[in-house]
This record gives sequence, C-alpha cells and structure tokens, in this order.
Amino acid sequence: MLNHDGSINQDFFKPKRIVVLQPRSKWGPQQREALYKGLEVHGVGKWREIAADFLRGGKWDDTAVRMHAARLIGSQNLARYVGWKGDKATVEAEYAKNKAIGETTGCWKGGMLVDDCNGTLRKYLQAQGITQAAAR
Repeated sequence: MLNHDGSINQDFFKPKRIVVLQPRSKWGPQQREALYKGLEVHGVGKWREIAADFLRGGKWDDTAVRMHAARLIGSQNLARYVGWKGDKATVEAEYAKNKAIGETTGCWKGGMLVDDCNGTLRKYLQAQGITQAAAR
C-alpha cells in the first residue's frame, strides 16, 4: 500500500483484472405482448414452451418468464393458475380481480397479490367460497 518513502502506492489500488458485464436483455412491450400470447396458447406453467415459441429474441429462462407472468396476472402464487389459459383481456381482468382482493385483505404488495404467513389470503378465499381451482 505504501512506497518506501511513505507515499501511497497507487498501483496497489488498481484492479488486477477488469470484468465487463454485458447488459441484460430488457423486457419491453414486445415481450409483454408475446407473453400474453404465450399465456393464451400454452397457459400458466408452460414457461419453457412460451419462451421457445414467443420469446425467441431474448435469453429468457423459466424463472424470468414465470416472474413476468406473475406480474401480469397480479399474483405471486401461480399454483392456483397451473394450466389456466387466457388472452390479454382475460389476464388483465384477472389482474384487476387479484388487485381488488389484495386491497381488501391487505395482501397487495409490489403490484401482486401475496400470501402472508398468517394465511390471510387463504382464509379470505375460503370465506368467499372460492376454492383454489375456482380462484381462476
């Protein structure tokens, strides 16, 4: 760190190697529309098929496609939706429904309906007579 004369050795603080990170592909309006189409054709849970058929230009793994689908539907827990298919209007209606439930129960966080550790959402859905399958 220091030279023999007590001055600071600037070379000590220079990086030994430089790592250049390539910018990640960004999710834009084309990808959103492609995801709507993928949800209409393949349905929830078929992330690899949606990516292969509709999101060819990017490097979208299953997790990225699932996370974006969860945001479109407005539900963190997509287990209630496995196999569910819907066009853009249906997905947007589902988002609005989930938002209304989330605001009623206090389970609307970050633009999504989330389950809490107290089971608030589960209890609400049961009280409304909504089963897991009917929640779709």
